[in-house]
Amino acid sequence: MSDADHEAAPDAPAPRKRNAERTRKAIMSAASKEFSQAGFAGARIERIVKAAKCNIRMLYHYFGDKKGLYVAVLEAAYEDLRNREAELKIDFDKPLEGFLELQRFTFEYFEKNPRFEGLLRNENLMQGKFVAQSRKVTETAFPLRRTIERLIESGQEQGLFRDNLDPIQIYVTIAAMSRFHLANGWSLSVTLDTDMSTAEWRRARLQHALDVLEGYLTAA
Repeated sequence: MSDADHEAAPDAPAPRKRNAERTRKAIMSAASKEFSQAGFAGARIERIVKAAKCNIRMLYHYFGDKKGLYVAVLEAAYEDLRNREAELKIDFDKPLEGFLELQRFTFEYFEKNPRFEGLLRNENLMQGKFVAQSRKVTETAFPLRRTIERLIESGQEQGLFRDNLDPIQIYVTIAAMSRFHLANGWSLSVTLDTDMSTAEWRRARLQHALDVLEGYLTAA
């Protein structure tokens, strides 16, 4: 064995590890696109491995089966949303601004992450079959719920917010105002003769969402 071989030997496992991580990420990315567009039933493993440029044995090695891969993609999508929410600089002494910041973030997140919207749409067509099996999805939402509860408490203590505010109702409203126009944009654009895909309309929609949320929170 040459000196070069001796020098390379200690580092040999590292490239394999990096390649394994790269392959897993490539599978996840390809699967995210496939599941978001075709749903669980319509997704094809053959298309995923072709897009990921790997063999089918690697996919089953990392994820077990199609169901395991789908759940992994679903959990990763929720985890990304929750991690980004956690990065928001929420000032609990300014609860109204905190809620409006959460609305802006959620609105923009859905617009910039159409794959997540696709995953949600298809998961709901299956009546939440797989998301209901994931403890991680429920657990990662706890900080968000606590943030909303703290904002409500602060706003009510300062006399800014109305009584009887429900944190779940508020978040459902925030999410609905952030994605309804995306999930139904094509049909609504035709029905109402308004192009809801333009940047101008989307800006107006965001401002409307902010006004609606502020009006509800602060209504006497």
